[in-house]
Amino acid sequence: MNIIVKHIISLIVFISLTIYLFSPVFFENKEIKQHDIEQWKYSANETMEFRKNNNEEALWSNSMFSGMPAYLIDVKWSNYIVSYIHKIYSVFFPHPVSNILISFISFYIMLLCFRIKPEIALFGSIAFTLSSYLIIGVAAGHNARVGTVALLPLIIGGVHLCITKNKNLGFIITAVALALQLRLNHLQITYYTLFILIFYGSSGLIYHYYKNEVKFYLNRVMVLIVAAMLAVGTFYGEIWSILEYSNESIRGKSEITNTSGLDKDYAFQYSNGLFEPLTLFIPNILGGSSRQTLERDSNLGKALRKNNMSTIQINNQLRNVPTYWGDQPLTAPYFAGSISLFLLILGIMILKKSEKNWIIALLLISVLLSMGNNLSFINNIFFDYLPGYNKFRSVTFIIVISLFSISLFSALTINKLLSDTKKYKDYAFKAFLYSISFYIIIFCLSFVLNFSGAVDSNFQNFPNWFTDALIQDRKSLLISDLGLASLFTIILYIAYLGMIYKNLNKNIFVVLIILIISIDHLRVNSTLIKKDKSCEMYGDCTFINKKAKKISLSESDQFILENNSDRKRVYNLQNTFNEANTSYFHSSIGGYHGAKIRRYQDLIERNITKERQVLVEKLQNNNIDFSDLQVINMLNVGYLKFGENRNNVVENKYSNGNAWYIKNLIPSNSAKEEIEMLNSIKTKSEAVYDNSIFNPNNIEYSTQGKIQVVEYNPNKIIYKSENQKKSFIVFSEIYYPHGWRVFIDGKETKLIRVNYILRGLEVNPGDHTIEMRFEPLSYKIGDKVILASNYILLILLIIIIFFEVKKNRK
Repeated sequence: MNIIVKHIISLIVFISLTIYLFSPVFFENKEIKQHDIEQWKYSANETMEFRKNNNEEALWSNSMFSGMPAYLIDVKWSNYIVSYIHKIYSVFFPHPVSNILISFISFYIMLLCFRIKPEIALFGSIAFTLSSYLIIGVAAGHNARVGTVALLPLIIGGVHLCITKNKNLGFIITAVALALQLRLNHLQITYYTLFILIFYGSSGLIYHYYKNEVKFYLNRVMVLIVAAMLAVGTFYGEIWSILEYSNESIRGKSEITNTSGLDKDYAFQYSNGLFEPLTLFIPNILGGSSRQTLERDSNLGKALRKNNMSTIQINNQLRNVPTYWGDQPLTAPYFAGSISLFLLILGIMILKKSEKNWIIALLLISVLLSMGNNLSFINNIFFDYLPGYNKFRSVTFIIVISLFSISLFSALTINKLLSDTKKYKDYAFKAFLYSISFYIIIFCLSFVLNFSGAVDSNFQNFPNWFTDALIQDRKSLLISDLGLASLFTIILYIAYLGMIYKNLNKNIFVVLIILIISIDHLRVNSTLIKKDKSCEMYGDCTFINKKAKKISLSESDQFILENNSDRKRVYNLQNTFNEANTSYFHSSIGGYHGAKIRRYQDLIERNITKERQVLVEKLQNNNIDFSDLQVINMLNVGYLKFGENRNNVVENKYSNGNAWYIKNLIPSNSAKEEIEMLNSIKTKSEAVYDNSIFNPNNIEYSTQGKIQVVEYNPNKIIYKSENQKKSFIVFSEIYYPHGWRVFIDGKETKLIRVNYILRGLEVNPGDHTIEMRFEPLSYKIGDKVILASNYILLILLIIIIFFEVKKNRK
């Protein structure tokens, strides 16, 4: 069969699988119900509206956490060339479904770069893309993470091609792939990509050292470094902004605890247990998902019927069963495929050291690191000493390296096996024996495992028959998996014997393994993607009608909008710091984001949480005197919201306002002392500052005067002030040291950070125009570098493709 035809067939298969998985998007005018994306849309509304109305970017946002840089939420950069390449590469499929198709294509191209036959590359691509990691991510709304993972194989393929065969083509594939990946701005996965490249590169160096080709190898590496620099150029402004912000965020150094990076408990909150990595081969070894659907004839279903539960109760209960019995708070299995174990064992036996060692090392280290605090003596070393590693949370995400390794390893193994089927007969038998023996051992263990976990504490008040039935279902899920895994492995091995003894066509063998891996993955993914008719009845569909996602204005929001002419902030008492719904209509002191400003997080933990308790107690006693809530008032909270009805809003008449004059500046000797003093000062008339960083001219001022906001937009705020004596103004705006400039009557001066998190400014007597402008150099300069790098990348892409096509025509 012509190789072009094979590529076309592969693309058709990829498109068909993508459409099948997400058919409601293509045929029912639906979209994926993604929690994280919904929250992002709420938080990004201010910046999107400003862009639409002013044809420029909002670089600062007041919609969340009392203010933060908007480039952490939604800013358009001048990388439209890379963006358009991304659309072409995705065959113009709708976002985020396009990420699945991109993953198919990327892994396929990578395997071709490794000189694997197209039909086997088709198998490997399906094995990786349908391995539940990406499907879970899409369903959760982790679009940036999924999109970045989808491009990871293309980068590896470009690097391998550059080093082993075609320098120019490998260079441009690497540059374009990395530029595409960086554009999606999920640096944790890009970090893991670098992780893979370090293992691959070290293996390559050793290989070329023994072949006396170190100079050749280093020359190719230099070419790849240039490709990486070009790709980083297309992301320069963004990475500059992120690194700049990182130091100020919860991923930076804490001035109170003197520690750097994320809190270890927070980073290791999701950590794989001892058995968790075995879900790579047995998805339900720990019960599967935290919320899984069981059939009516399951043990739990029978028990519910036996105990006279109504049909509605039974169906509701069976829709979201916590079959998972591991230790993580929320999870779903990351599954590589049942036959992957057989192929992994076989590959260890038949692949060359240069082909397998780096992949095996990657697999082992990623499994160990995914265990987080369950293997703390290793993970603490990486967290404390590996540069950048402590900036990322959810260490279980690193299991993507395991899935990548197993899928690549499986494809390499099949490619080697089919190169000489009879040569590896004995090895295949041993691999078959070992894998079946492993499944038998797990089956025997199922009789001694108790199948209960931390989640079962939620069922303490449930009758014993309920938990007994649930445990039996967990066991049944495991045994069913073991049966299927054994069956698929037996079929694979019999087909292999058929090639040896019955002259079974190799293409039939490849078609068979493609069918096995597809069926195996689709049966697991069917539990993760709910698109059947019954899900509409129970409201747990993965997909939702586009009209149903329109954001409605509640009575409480309507009341606040009608009365909030002074742009006061809103405090939603319901899940304040894990929801961004409030941010759609208002400036909120809460929000939903994984990288809050460190000082604001300190304020939440040490001050706002305490004041919330006082606030709730006051509301319960119908007391609306909030004058003693110093921090909430200095954040200019004008409205307290605790529901969607009109009577779920209480106005706070004691907020300090957008800006106010204070009488006394009080020095503190450290960040810890500064934040603690907020519990004792009167923020309406006093402010505290860190005297180790700032040195104001006075400490006592006049409070006689007026100040008001006369113009506001996210990038600029203009105040008019009147004061007869030297005064000090506190602004209820978050202090951020990178980009905010302040001008008094056109003359630039400096802001002072006061009250741990706010801006302060000393003003001379008189009437003044005070203008604050957010002009970060990371955007002004960085965006120009991005634009230039985009054009350079495009020109090089056209030139290299032109010469490659010309060369191949000769």
